[in-house]
Amino acid sequence: MDIPPPERVSLDVKMQRLSIEWADGHASVFPLDGLREACPCAECEGKKVERIPKPGVLHIFRQKNRWKNVRIEKAGSVGLRITWDDGHRGGIYRWDRLRELQPAE
Repeated sequence: MDIPPPERVSLDVKMQRLSIEWADGHASVFPLDGLREACPCAECEGKKVERIPKPGVLHIFRQKNRWKNVRIEKAGSVGLRITWDDGHRGGIYRWDRLRELQPAE
């Protein structure tokens, strides 16, 4: 699948979400808990996660964790590395996988 590149990536810890604006105009909004569950590293079982729904109005109160010290950094041209409060940072969230996790509506 040929996906458009991301134009903007932003992390909002207060709202517990990561947003990606793609070159084709699509916007993806991920709840942080959903991304943590979908961790693509060899240690986690994130490949079992097929979809992450966009966060609803009350998602912040329903999530398991409250992430406070999350950091994102580009992993070359292939995706993002996310460092979580629990110290985990083993997986690279590839752009194609992120787009697959939250397809266009």
